[in-house]
Amino acid sequence: MLHRIHRTLDVFVLALAVPMTLVMLACVVWQVVGRYFLNSSTSFTDELSRFLFIWVSLLGAAYVLGKRGHIAITGLIDMAPRGVRRGFDILIAGLVIVFALVVLVWGGWLLVERNLRLGQVSPAMLLPVAYVYAIIPLSGLLTAIYAVLVVCEVASGQEIAAKEVSLD
Repeated sequence: MLHRIHRTLDVFVLALAVPMTLVMLACVVWQVVGRYFLNSSTSFTDELSRFLFIWVSLLGAAYVLGKRGHIAITGLIDMAPRGVRRGFDILIAGLVIVFALVVLVWGGWLLVERNLRLGQVSPAMLLPVAYVYAIIPLSGLLTAIYAVLVVCEVASGQEIAAKEVSLD
């Protein structure tokens, strides 16, 4: 059951992040071609690639948390008995849940709401900046869900999610 939820969440995140990465790559390639070969550049693709980079980065951070692939210094914890390690894993995941919900979801939503109210738009695309900021509460929610899955996996003694980034 946990594996199925985890895999569904992975598919959802990758279904968003992979096309965004490809569009971002196309924008950057177009910028290079335009600047060096056509002697012209477009502010639209520059801004779009920046916004997509923000989205892909925050989606990727949530995804890597689900894979337990973030950098961690585990020297002391690795030497501890299994029960202590499990306790620390649950404590750390709990702190991540609190951070994700309070700072990313709640704080991010306040930021999005304020920008919607103020009507701030980006200079080149005239896109409401709130749409760019919307990834903050979304990634916070994804991060919290992934952290809850980590707590459930550790508490049930199941295999922790593989660290490699793959859907195989």
